[in-house]
Amino acid sequence: MAAAAMVALTGCASLHPGAAAVVDTSTISHDEVDDVAMALCSANITGAEAQGQPAPDLATRGAREGALQVLLESELSRQFGEELDVDADERLVSQALADNEPNVVLLPEDQRDDFRSALTKYAGGQLILIEIGRQSLADQGQSEAPDDQAIAEGLRLRGEFVESIDVEVDPRYGTFAKGTFEAGSAALSVPASDAGRASAKASPGPDFVAGLPASQRCS
Repeated sequence: MAAAAMVALTGCASLHPGAAAVVDTSTISHDEVDDVAMALCSANITGAEAQGQPAPDLATRGAREGALQVLLESELSRQFGEELDVDADERLVSQALADNEPNVVLLPEDQRDDFRSALTKYAGGQLILIEIGRQSLADQGQSEAPDDQAIAEGLRLRGEFVESIDVEVDPRYGTFAKGTFEAGSAALSVPASDAGRASAKASPGPDFVAGLPASQRCS
């Protein structure tokens, strides 16, 4: 879902109250991360059930880290596109939403708009990267580059842009360094027990998840 940039935090002091991350002057709130995380949890569960598989036991910690990564990547790409005056093709964004709507309607009704919002931002960000990357490759003499090459080039160029802005992440989710979000707590202590080591993982395993309180499990 980047290449060279900026700030690794050791504390929350410089973050705005209620902020999971700050990208230049834009804030991604804890509430938005929680809303998207719950939608992602439900999407994983309903997806498994739709395939006739048992609902997986999932910890919300991993879902929150994944949600922040989606939102952070989307915001970085949006600001990069704004810097270069490149917008996502709204027709293609709408198509991405339509393609995913059969899965969206399987979610609890109160989570559908959160999922659609996150998908809109992510699809828009990907389309911006494709357009910027494709333009760059065309300038280098490579016309009609496939999407994967265009995204790779877009990410390379976005990495250069990210070096010029401040990006801060609440360390409870992970760190942002060298242009990349790394999920996982940035706490200085190292867990010694089996339970502690399991809790430090985004996907600690079904036995551990089953023992978590309901508030820390996807349901």
